[in-house]
Amino acid sequence: MEFIWAAGRPVTTSEIIKYLPTEKSWKQNTVVTFLARLMKKGVIKATRIGKANHYESCVTEQEYRNFETKQFIKDVHKGSVYGFITALCDNGDLTKEDIESLMKRLKK
Repeated sequence: MEFIWAAGRPVTTSEIIKYLPTEKSWKQNTVVTFLARLMKKGVIKATRIGKANHYESCVTEQEYRNFETKQFIKDVHKGSVYGFITALCDNGDLTKEDIESLMKRLKK
């Protein structure tokens, strides 16, 4: 998705494969399957031009992150934002600056 958002235009499967890290060899079928799943979720759409599909995003990066965050909280923390933030606090993942920023944001 990062590549598709950054491209700002429809991209082909071969362009996506060229972008992927070389440490792990991605097979074309794996990439196509993943793209099909993203299409089923409505995250991307494909347009057939010649022999190639050209993929483009249907959502912005921020919209996608918001959706994934909500889904994570629903799945892992039973829909409780408080439970999510409590877990961050309990793990020591929040810095003093993070907490101050959150407090300011919550007051708005």
